[in-house]
Amino acid sequence: MYKPLMGRNPDLQPELWLVVGKGCVFHPEPDQWLWRDNQLFSECNDVVIGHFDGKPVAVTFQKDVPEADQTPVRSVLALQNEGLTLLLSHGLQILTAERDHRYCGRCGSDCEGKTGEWAMVCSRCRAHYYPRISPCIIVLVHRGPEVLLVMHNRHVRDNPVFTTVAGFIEPGESAEEGVIREVLEETGIKVKNPEYCFSQNWPFPHSLMLGFHAEYESGELQLDSKELCEGDWFELDNLPPVPPGFTIARKLINKFIQS
Repeated sequence: MYKPLMGRNPDLQPELWLVVGKGCVFHPEPDQWLWRDNQLFSECNDVVIGHFDGKPVAVTFQKDVPEADQTPVRSVLALQNEGLTLLLSHGLQILTAERDHRYCGRCGSDCEGKTGEWAMVCSRCRAHYYPRISPCIIVLVHRGPEVLLVMHNRHVRDNPVFTTVAGFIEPGESAEEGVIREVLEETGIKVKNPEYCFSQNWPFPHSLMLGFHAEYESGELQLDSKELCEGDWFELDNLPPVPPGFTIARKLINKFIQS
């Protein structure tokens, strides 16, 4: 199991390493995800982010690791190993925060990690930059026994599945207001009674997905062609290809089926 630290502890020496690359995890052997020595990347920058099975574990980014296996990040998440998923999600977001806040957005000076927190702090003006968390809504709309599923333009070539409507929450907006607005903007459908179900961390790069069910109220389907290429109402016993089980979209679908 994985237990995250609540901030940097420079006195804690790692015994395990999670090594990530661009869109992948480098690992020493098939089905072995953590390194027990860092001889192949001993000069790298790493940061201890927590304990895995009681041992301090660090995360590091590498462009390449010779003699290592590599697996796409999404494939690792699809394993649905709870401890590994938490470790990978946490590690990716800490690395993203360190990359994005190497320099101060206020004065341009170098930033450095703050002990006891995950903030990056400007060496000159002392501005603090915390890891970004972007709240999003994701919603399964239902009309009687039917559910509304859509296909995003970005999924057509690589992953042609139908999924639920999703989008970022705007400043000053509640999650429920975001549900109603996003569905209307993307599909032309008005919904009512948004009901919160559960959430999921989604480290691409730093989303917090808030999952909802919502009831159809009115309107005809009119897809936003900038975002979506297909969409329709589907009976539960005749669903199109949908996302895999580890995604919050599939969990929302399964929850509705079970209800």
